[in-house]
Amino acid sequence: MGHPCDRPICVRKSPRGGELRNARSPRSRGDATRCLQRDLELSSGLDISPTVSNTPCANTSEQSHGNLFNSDTSLGEGLLESGPQISSPRSSIHVNELEAVPDRRDDGPASPTGPADDTRDLEMWGWSNKLTKWSPDQISLLKSSWRSSTLRTYKVAWNRWLLWARKNNVSQSHPHGSDLAQFLADLHLKFKLSYNTILLHKSVVCTLANTDNSEHLRDNTLVKHVLKSIILKNPKPSKPPVWDVNVFASFLTGYGINENVFHTVRHTAALLVLCSGRRIHDLTLLNVDNNHCIINDDYIILWPLFGSKTDCSTYRQSGWKLLRNNQNKNLDPTFWIKRTISLLNERRVQCGCSNLFITLRGSPAAASRTVIAGWIKSLMKEAGISATPGSVRSAVASRNWVDNFPLDDILARGNWKSVNTFKKFYRREVMSSNNNSSITAFFQSV
Repeated sequence: MGHPCDRPICVRKSPRGGELRNARSPRSRGDATRCLQRDLELSSGLDISPTVSNTPCANTSEQSHGNLFNSDTSLGEGLLESGPQISSPRSSIHVNELEAVPDRRDDGPASPTGPADDTRDLEMWGWSNKLTKWSPDQISLLKSSWRSSTLRTYKVAWNRWLLWARKNNVSQSHPHGSDLAQFLADLHLKFKLSYNTILLHKSVVCTLANTDNSEHLRDNTLVKHVLKSIILKNPKPSKPPVWDVNVFASFLTGYGINENVFHTVRHTAALLVLCSGRRIHDLTLLNVDNNHCIINDDYIILWPLFGSKTDCSTYRQSGWKLLRNNQNKNLDPTFWIKRTISLLNERRVQCGCSNLFITLRGSPAAASRTVIAGWIKSLMKEAGISATPGSVRSAVASRNWVDNFPLDDILARGNWKSVNTFKKFYRREVMSSNNNSSITAFFQSV
């Protein structure tokens, strides 16, 4: 507003009142040039004229020049008389602008307009009418059966169900099987959701809508047939075939190896993943100290450190038993392991670790999964195999499946805890080839 000194004030009478109020507590009079305070409240009929003095005013409103003290609670009638609004682009205060001012300061954070987005209770679910007689401790115990991430996932699906139920005049907490089937059909036809996401919505509605009717909703005939139709409309694409590990083994058989450190180490790493079919990360857990490595003339046993993907308090990765291959030196894992231990021994002492694989450049350190994968990838490229190093695991398991290895043997070799994981993600069709070089015969899990 600027300084109020020597500025006329015109006030027109308004039915809402014509007083100029100051919300501050009374205090001593100040100088005549004191600025208006932020808490000064103006009635809707108050106008402040431009800074031009002695501006003529229409009608009979009078202008008064004088001091305005912030401690005054009222002004004389000679000063506060009605007058027309004087338009000014800079200093006029209009009623519409005052009414449009929000209830907060412009530089403050936006206040929430709805309830907090949390899961502090179960009111958002369809269970509220079932929990009216429950104590807070009992409700808290019930909520602890879900993880917070699960509740957040459920909330999205539940809100979608609520909107759909309102739009279609369907009971949100007591739906029929036909209602649920229609909802699932719309998720496929209108929302274009995937089959697994539709299954999630079905589970949410069946679980949260009505606890007494959840089983009937799940087993409803219409629901089952809608889901069957959806999966038939969008069949799962068949997994592409995987390359044949026998091609890689045949390449290694006739490969002229320059027995320097790099060629030896990458050849050893490739043999280990081809024999075992385990993860490349598991190679970083192999140690050669006396507690984890047993070297014999006919075999070598390696006990991996804790840290595999499947390792937990009740399960540990099985040991690696590599057998000697007297027929082909290039495919003899025991020879190449011994050779790797010997060549990397000096760098192993320098870094103070006992890992089987040590970095070959820079300061010596235990080789990471990325480093080992790079070694294997370079060898696969030379063999003409356009695939990632991680695909070796699937290729070995699929080859063993085609060769009619027992399922338990395949799971033990690859260190799988679940047969479903193998069948769903790793068992694939193997590309046909004329190579019969089997290398998995030189590995056993112990």
